[in-house]
Amino acid sequence: MAFSSYHLNMSDSCLLPQFDPNECADIARRLFALEGPLKLLYGERDLNYLITTDSGKFVFKIANADEARGMLDCQHRVFERLEQNQVFPLIACARKSVNGKEIETVQDAQGHEHFCRVLPYLEGRMWSEFKISCPELLQDLGANLATLDLALQGFSHPGIERPLLWNMETTAVKLATYKPLLANDAERHLVEHFESAYLKRVPAAQNQLPQQVIHNDANRENVVVNDSGTRVLSVIDFGDMIHSWRVLEPAIAASYTMLGQPDPMASAQALVAGYHAKLPLTATETGLLLDLIGMRLCMSVCLCAHQQRLEPDNTYLSNDVQESWELMEKLRNVTWSEARDAMQSACS
Repeated sequence: MAFSSYHLNMSDSCLLPQFDPNECADIARRLFALEGPLKLLYGERDLNYLITTDSGKFVFKIANADEARGMLDCQHRVFERLEQNQVFPLIACARKSVNGKEIETVQDAQGHEHFCRVLPYLEGRMWSEFKISCPELLQDLGANLATLDLALQGFSHPGIERPLLWNMETTAVKLATYKPLLANDAERHLVEHFESAYLKRVPAAQNQLPQQVIHNDANRENVVVNDSGTRVLSVIDFGDMIHSWRVLEPAIAASYTMLGQPDPMASAQALVAGYHAKLPLTATETGLLLDLIGMRLCMSVCLCAHQQRLEPDNTYLSNDVQESWELMEKLRNVTWSEARDAMQSACS
């Protein structure tokens, strides 16, 4: 893939669709027979509204103009697979329109076409509502992500092959592009510390890493938990799914697990232990977890700088940024051998 086309394909991918609430209400009523009050739900690329009807609650989603129909269909097929394998207590499968379609097409005022769809709303609390994550929840999240990956082993779909802003395998290209957008040299030097560690170890070991389709974005706004914050009810938002290194699943989740926690490494260990108990990690994988966590944090702060430049009013894009910088400062002092030993201990 040429760099120029890759850059262009992903540069506008965070611009939200331009539909006002009245337009969305009309589309949901006309195409999906849903009528009721709307509440905006924040998203990175999609326009999402919660619609409360007499028959239940639903999420009406208008996809980014750059989103391909194939990727949306891929998500729906994954939902079916998760339901068949009873992966989570709650799973949202697509609701068909009045035309019998899972995906409909609509136009905005400028004539741009967008795909829209409806998913049932999953009742529960978001992981982000709990400032401190208990070890029980983190172990359960790790176990649920492992169960998810086990269910997706062997899964394939042509729609999953597309340019993706959050592809860790192309991280060097993205950091080179977006590091100049960071606020100062201190931030750039901190990013380069983790970038150097990543490039030192991960490319040389990548052929030893099992690959498959993974969720790729178990962040604190994508995990639904019970009222007490001790169990996972579901993982949502499969828009960043990718076929890549399986170890990225626990590594990405761990990068969010550690944010704002009194003992970040212990939090990561709890999640990794839960994952490993269901789907064992190899010594190579555990040895790379710190490098992968660090690089995910680097991607978060750099891509946030890029996305905020395009959408300065989208507050969702700045979630976790300050905590990411604080965590990176802490992890800078953790040696590779210390992290490796900690993760291997969690998997013992």
